[in-house]
Amino acid sequence: METKKDKIKSLSREQLAGLITKSRDSKKSDIERVARTSNAFSQSFSQQRQWFMEQFMNGGVFNVPQSYRLKGDIRLDILEDVLNAVVEKHESLRTVFNTIDYIPSQIIKPYERFKLDIIHLEEYDGAVRDAKIREVNSEIARRPFDLTVGPLWRFYVLILSAEEIVLTLSLHHIICDGWSFGVIMNEIASAYRDRLHGQVTRSLLQVQYVDYSEWQRKRIEGGQLDDQLEYWIGKLKDAPKAIHLPYDYRRGSTQTYRGRTEYFFIETEAVKAMSDRCVQMNGSMYHMMMSALTLLMHGYSLDNKLCIGTPVANRNQLELEKLIGLFINTVVIQSEIASSMTFAELFTQVRDHCMEAFNHAEIPFEQVVTGLDIERQMQHSPVFQVLYVQTEESMLSVSIPGIEVEVLPVSVETAQFDLSLYATILKNGISAGFEYNTDLFAQDTILQMIEDFKLLIQLITENPDRTIGEFVSSLSRKKVVMTVVSSFESGPVGEPMEFWLDKLRIDYKLQFAPYSQVFQQLIDDTGLLCRSSQGIGILLLRLEDWIQGMDAKDARLEAVLTDNANRFIQYACSFVNKHQSKVILYLCPASDKVNQMNETKRLIQQSEQKIAAECAKNGNISVLHGDEIAVKYKLSEYNDGLGDEEGHVPYLREYYTAMGTELVMSIYNTALQSTG
Repeated sequence: METKKDKIKSLSREQLAGLITKSRDSKKSDIERVARTSNAFSQSFSQQRQWFMEQFMNGGVFNVPQSYRLKGDIRLDILEDVLNAVVEKHESLRTVFNTIDYIPSQIIKPYERFKLDIIHLEEYDGAVRDAKIREVNSEIARRPFDLTVGPLWRFYVLILSAEEIVLTLSLHHIICDGWSFGVIMNEIASAYRDRLHGQVTRSLLQVQYVDYSEWQRKRIEGGQLDDQLEYWIGKLKDAPKAIHLPYDYRRGSTQTYRGRTEYFFIETEAVKAMSDRCVQMNGSMYHMMMSALTLLMHGYSLDNKLCIGTPVANRNQLELEKLIGLFINTVVIQSEIASSMTFAELFTQVRDHCMEAFNHAEIPFEQVVTGLDIERQMQHSPVFQVLYVQTEESMLSVSIPGIEVEVLPVSVETAQFDLSLYATILKNGISAGFEYNTDLFAQDTILQMIEDFKLLIQLITENPDRTIGEFVSSLSRKKVVMTVVSSFESGPVGEPMEFWLDKLRIDYKLQFAPYSQVFQQLIDDTGLLCRSSQGIGILLLRLEDWIQGMDAKDARLEAVLTDNANRFIQYACSFVNKHQSKVILYLCPASDKVNQMNETKRLIQQSEQKIAAECAKNGNISVLHGDEIAVKYKLSEYNDGLGDEEGHVPYLREYYTAMGTELVMSIYNTALQSTG
């Protein structure tokens, strides 16, 4: 039987928004108007974050542009009047930002009438004109603002002909969000319509943005949102630091924001099939797109736990719907994925996590990051590096009498995150684009990602009950999973391996099992090695680790070494035969201490020779000898006795570098080449 909860889950975002609106219409808002005894006010938490970020990376990174092509009998004098009216009405458009008594503040300036900026493009036509529009719009969108001076907006009119113009708006994110453009355009349309009929109406706002920011601050500082903060800290305390996407270029020491967007379209027929599946799975198109993106990111990263950010309007009070300002908040959708689960199961998980997240969406993301007390990284954004943004066509559409309005995309050539998917749900399809950091991804990679995303959409709608592993196998670009299993602490080998893997442009995921788990990883079906059995297993084996703590004269030494050697051969061969996977066995040099014990050294060498001979018979196991590699790299001293005693790190840095280099060369020359 379908419960009320199930019915709510199946509603679209628009239907849910309608229910929320109805429920709050009957509630009296508790946002009070702040006394205007001063023109300076506290910043909202989102503004505070924007202000902080702007100090480090200005240059138009946080500009938010929107452009509209207008066709018809256009009165530029009326358009200028109504835009002036919008600026006069909304204090946020007259706000600048500076520190007062060392406190970042927002300062409201008095209204001053302005003239529209006009650019004439009548001399251009056809494709040349379209290119010129893109060029001009891009320049307007990228031009930085001075937060301390203002205004923090630019309104341009590009005149194409007597009956066709382009209206381009560029605002700094600190005073607006995506919803704000709907407010601006609806006010333009309404006021334009009135002025055409000789009417001039000036409606006042009950509350302004500064009233909201003071109200928000009181709520948070008063502990009213502590339960939401506790929810997110519990939800994200074990979240991965970063997603492991197949970047084309090595990430630098600081995050960059250079970017571009590659656009694509999902046709009506495919959207209809998606919509039908959504109904069957009691979800919405939003859940479908988020789930498909989650699947794609899993396929490209091979991360079993990943986080994707998504914005929420955060306008839960009726008065806020009519304001221009930065209300938007970001929530994190964290997913746990296994190859054996079906897409339908992933869809249900994502849908439920979205519902939970939206119910805890008032606490600013900045507060969540602070509450998590995570180490801030300069290389990437905290918690998530991939964003999903969905817009409904109704949010962009505007009706002006006698004028045809078309939304134009604007390229700002920036990227706030590693990767963002923007999607607009239209009546005849889905218009979408991947915005990406060009210092991390090549264009070809993103174009291939688009093709893979569209393929996943097709396969999902055909059969959502296929396993995640089956969907991932259909992707064109696959990572090589390399799992290091060692009898000692092998972490230092990671750096040289990553260097050469990047140099050779190998898409990889390098992971380390806890050391001293060689046998467990070979036989445990839930172990790290088994979970990535289609990749490459790297076994770093130092036989003396099997007999640590035993007396060198103990008669049991030979028995233990022999028994462990036999078991290792059995388990290693059984593992590769069962999973048809590749394994590189690296037999590591003995310590100086063992080298001084002739009998112990002889017993270890005897077991090593047996292991090497038997494993080499298996075509899927490559054997490397650590002693030979030390000679090859002319390393006469490479053991670290102190490191071995303190942290079970037995070798000097130089040897780990040689080890990592040889492992990657072996991977490249044998394991990868043999698979084509």
